[in-house]
Amino acid sequence: MPARVYECDRSEAQALKKALDYDPYTDTNLIPPAPASADIPADKLTEDQKKELAEHEKQVKEVLDKLKSDPRADVIFARQNCSLRDGATLGLNADRMYLYINATDDVLTKAEQRFKNEFKTIKRAQKLDEDAVIAVIKKEEDQAGSGFGSIFGG
Repeated sequence: MPARVYECDRSEAQALKKALDYDPYTDTNLIPPAPASADIPADKLTEDQKKELAEHEKQVKEVLDKLKSDPRADVIFARQNCSLRDGATLGLNADRMYLYINATDDVLTKAEQRFKNEFKTIKRAQKLDEDAVIAVIKKEEDQAGSGFGSIFGG
């Protein structure tokens, strides 16, 4: 999978962090949690419980149908390999934040469209900066992998 790096002003960092962490399919404000009666075997349910479950299923289906048509739900960053870094900690522009994304070309294309729609300052980083960020991320991943391996004697 290709890796890309984007940069944005610090002013948008908080909103970008929110977008990166958000998964609408796990948002209980959108998709209501199952009622307690969902754990009861079907042959033991009362009529009221059956109605409650049917209503819940209807609500969930409506939300899922809406999400299918929402372009923001088409790219869920929380399900991608992403990392938002401060430019100063990378030895780059201290006024910028750098977003590393390792995903399929399809996801990256959709992500760029979403960036254009939701953020004013985000853009693809210059090649030199992109290479520097990717090198830092890869080094950290390698160190984490070797550390994890040493825990299990690998």
